[in-house]
Formats: sequence, structure tokens, C-alpha cells
Amino acid sequence: MNLIDMIFIVDDDPIHQQIAKIMIERQGISSNIRVFSDAQEVLDYFRENTNVAAALPDLILLDLNMPVMDGWEFLDEYATFQAELPKSIKIFVLTSSIDEKDKERVRSYAFVSGYLTKPLSKEIISHLS
Repeated sequence: MNLIDMIFIVDDDPIHQQIAKIMIERQGISSNIRVFSDAQEVLDYFRENTNVAAALPDLILLDLNMPVMDGWEFLDEYATFQAELPKSIKIFVLTSSIDEKDKERVRSYAFVSGYLTKPLSKEIISHLS
């Protein structure tokens, strides 16, 4: 299994944040995990570090249903500048939604690597790297 340098977990639920973080650390995939409760914080981070490849994550686990800015709004905004980033970032939607419409909508974002359902498990983690 490949080691992932930096992972961002974007989820407003502290319990899911903690589960994801512990599972990733236990599997030894990454020890550099940043947690964000608001997708807007991640966009601000990207704007501040746009040209610094080492500061950007290799992988983002993105929840869809969040207050302030939800996952859909994040994806729409990210789409406007992702081609300008100095490195390719894998994004996986990690959600409790099992709605087929959500799955189809996620597929419309070419830069999203996959649709995962909560909670994060060993099997799911093995697909990330």
C-alpha cells in the first residue's frame, strides 16, 4: 500500500472526523492528516498555498452535507481553479448519503476519484492509495 503524504478530512461531524483519522493512522497510510469542519476553510487554504505543491494535500475526503459550505459548493468552486494547482489531488466524496442521484452527480465531476460511504472501513481505506 502506498503512503500518502498529506490527507485533508473535510467533515463537520467531529465523530466522523475522529473515526476517519484513527482508521487512516491505524492502516499506516498517512500520519499527516489535517481536519477541517468547513469546506470554506479548505478553499481559503488553497488560495493561500496555490503555488506551494508541498503544502497541498495528496488526498481529500469530502463530506457532502455540511452547514456553511457543503461538499457540492466546494466541488463547484474547486473546479474553477483545480487545473492551475501545481499537483493533482485525489478527491473522494465520503458521505452517509446512499442516494443514487448524489452518486450520479458526483460522477459529473471528472476530478473526483470516487464515492465512498461512511463510516470509513479498512476495505475502503485500501482503495485510497
